[in-house]
Amino acid sequence: MLKGFRKKASMLSLSSQSSADDTSEQHERYQKVLRQVRDFEIALQAMDFLLDDRGDQGTDLLKTEVQRNKKVDSKNPGAIFPLALGVMEFIEATLGFETEVMNRAHNTLSEAEEASLSHSKYNQKIHLATSHIYPPGTEFQVTYAESTLLNALVMLLHENNGMMEQAKALFKLRKAYQILDATFKKIKESEGLFNHNLAKFRKQANGSSVSSVDLPGYDIPSSKGSANSSSASLPEDIKLMKDMEQIYQMRKSRIEGTGVSCSQVNLFAESETPSLSSKNSLPSLQEHTGVQSSRPRTATPPVAANSAFARKNNLSSSEEDDGDDNDEFSDAGDSFTATNPTMNEYSFNRGSLTPPTTQYGASSVNEGTKGSSAVSVNTSESSCASSNAHLHVSTIDEFIHSGVQLCFGILQVVLSLIPPAIGKVLSIVGFKGDRDTGLRMLWRTAITARNIHGELALLCLLVFYDGPIQFIDVGFQLPGHEDSNITDVLSISERSSISDDDLTIIIRNPNLYTKQILAKARHLFPHNALWLLQEGRMLAAQNNIHKAIDLMQSFTDDPDTKINMEQVEALLTFDRAMLYAFTHQYDKAARDFLRLLEINSWSSAVYLFFAGSCYLEQWRMILADEVKYESSKEREEKLAHYAKQADHYLKLAPTYVPGHGHNATKKKGGIGGSNKQMPFDKFVLRKTKLLEETKRKNPDLAYIECVGTSLIHELVYFWNGYNRMTQDDLRLSNRMLKFSTSNLAKISETFDECMTRSFFEAITLRQLGDVKEGLSKLDSAVISKYVIQDSAHAPFKFTKMTYAPYLYPTALYEKAMFVWILKSKDDPSRAINESVNWLKKAETTSDIGDYELSNRTSMRIKAASERLESLKDQL
Repeated sequence: MLKGFRKKASMLSLSSQSSADDTSEQHERYQKVLRQVRDFEIALQAMDFLLDDRGDQGTDLLKTEVQRNKKVDSKNPGAIFPLALGVMEFIEATLGFETEVMNRAHNTLSEAEEASLSHSKYNQKIHLATSHIYPPGTEFQVTYAESTLLNALVMLLHENNGMMEQAKALFKLRKAYQILDATFKKIKESEGLFNHNLAKFRKQANGSSVSSVDLPGYDIPSSKGSANSSSASLPEDIKLMKDMEQIYQMRKSRIEGTGVSCSQVNLFAESETPSLSSKNSLPSLQEHTGVQSSRPRTATPPVAANSAFARKNNLSSSEEDDGDDNDEFSDAGDSFTATNPTMNEYSFNRGSLTPPTTQYGASSVNEGTKGSSAVSVNTSESSCASSNAHLHVSTIDEFIHSGVQLCFGILQVVLSLIPPAIGKVLSIVGFKGDRDTGLRMLWRTAITARNIHGELALLCLLVFYDGPIQFIDVGFQLPGHEDSNITDVLSISERSSISDDDLTIIIRNPNLYTKQILAKARHLFPHNALWLLQEGRMLAAQNNIHKAIDLMQSFTDDPDTKINMEQVEALLTFDRAMLYAFTHQYDKAARDFLRLLEINSWSSAVYLFFAGSCYLEQWRMILADEVKYESSKEREEKLAHYAKQADHYLKLAPTYVPGHGHNATKKKGGIGGSNKQMPFDKFVLRKTKLLEETKRKNPDLAYIECVGTSLIHELVYFWNGYNRMTQDDLRLSNRMLKFSTSNLAKISETFDECMTRSFFEAITLRQLGDVKEGLSKLDSAVISKYVIQDSAHAPFKFTKMTYAPYLYPTALYEKAMFVWILKSKDDPSRAINESVNWLKKAETTSDIGDYELSNRTSMRIKAASERLESLKDQL
């Protein structure tokens, strides 16, 4: 009897020991999960630093964390960090196209691809679940797809690439496409489960101080104790819950925003679901153990709250453990928030470093727009609901959702814009982009995601809609649906979800909505001139060009402001130079173009040619008495000055063209520093060759007197200048276009130069409201000169010309716009059909081969065709 009792006791002891071992092993797995989740939050924070123009601090943070992770677990060095660094370098690379940055981005993204694959397999092998919804390894399949996509885009962004290079990049895109497609289907299938979990964790947050949203499989101990709880496991539970609390605070700080002005905003003040940070921390554990709460009882700014939590967390951890037994995550977390400078030295509380928000913090894009209301990020019912929804979604699920939507959205739009010749081949194998689907994904991400994916989606939308290249053509609007006629504008700046019906409304009039999310980005990241640049572009696109110039110039003139990213400074300088050119302020435009030689290596030849063209036009304006001087002596001095400057820079420009000029050997020009001739390099060489030929025929003339149609007008057109000019600027452009046929010209206008001049005159007339006169000039002086057969009963035929190859497809593209303006009010359906017909002819003309600016021209034609097709659904 006693023997049997001892045997039973022994078995109970072994069972208890086995149970303890299982519990210890499970807690170790939980710590691995939380470490990975924390790594994702750190990566998101580092990328936020870049969005606020403090990329060096973000990079330092990542490097510090990589080293710490290697010490903690050499087999698990933080697979998200290479992607975070790669994303940061990708942004820098695509802003400046500089050799070193693009190469560095390519190498880092390649490393991120390998790390993602390895870590996805690792999580699958040990069944490490970081999501309540998706199987182990899903998050790293998304990081792999994101790395592959961005890596391929670096290849595609070589504007001078031929078809073979583009095909290689597209093959790489296909890998990303397959993963994103499969993951997106999983997301759609899991919508019900996701909504169920969201409701579950909202309820859990109401009844407890801690949520297990970031730790799948973990049950929070009951405050009253339970049969499943034991005193032996309680210290480990305390540690897990403190780690979950830290992750929660990191996510909360990120969602609340990082700008200085955000300290005035409490997104959680009126919340139906109380903020976790407003509750007493770990009451059940305090009840059991007497450990004091580390969570503040009163509302505190995010950084202060996290710092206070970290300091107390350090103290309580040291009281509970003997140092060596501390879990790696707690050590890393404590160091991260308390002793490591990342939350102090790198704090988003910038103080005096930030430009005064009264001057730059408020967005000006909403002013004066009919039907739109000013954007506010102050607390509202919708903003509270949005914040709560974000807080109760795990960091991993948030990353998966926003990452897939961003990447798949970019991929769909990029594929929809590729040249038709390649697109037809890819569509045969089922690799086809859908512009509408892609735009919906980008809009949804930009509106609902408060992380790097949301801001990248916003940047993509701004480039597509308001960038210097017209990727998305919004010039085609149905009568009555123009922005000025829309009075009921949705408020989207503080939403956590958006319906398909609302997205349809947004896509119809995107300019009414990009301004809302851009204003929010400027509020969150007031220190980054990138957002100010985007606002300037938006103002220019809305015909507030002088306001855009003032915004950009006043920012750089202010001694208290600083731009850390040279790529952003170069972009802002280039855009401002073009805006000065659009407004005929050529002295200032040339100054900015020459400044670019010092800060950017994209194309010295193009910058010099632009500067020379500006000086040439200023010289012509003085000759034409468009610029007045008080004395004839001053006038002659200015004429001599600008003639000398124009002559110098126009002759110097071709010497910097790769593979042609003697100065090019010392430069790494071209997109990505390939030293290949870019489209505009070829443009510079062609224009220079024509000038030199004319000079040889007229040796007694000055070099600049051999110019036919003003050079600056071709440059203005390809940067969408005529759509941004004011009426006064357009009238001046129209007058100056007549210079080459006036008595001031020293050479007779050639047949080809006449076509070029007439093309731009037709565009200026249309923009001035003289649509019929403009169309008449386009037909008689341009299209009729190379289209030899165009009737309903015979195939379209044209003469292939080589003088200005871009002119022939673009003239037909503009013909489609003329038709639309003249006929859409009376019969929109017929106007769509006729415009599409002209665009098809433009596409046929554009497919003659790889000529200068062919990619840019093809994308413009494709964008217009897609836009018109979408209008058919609105009729």
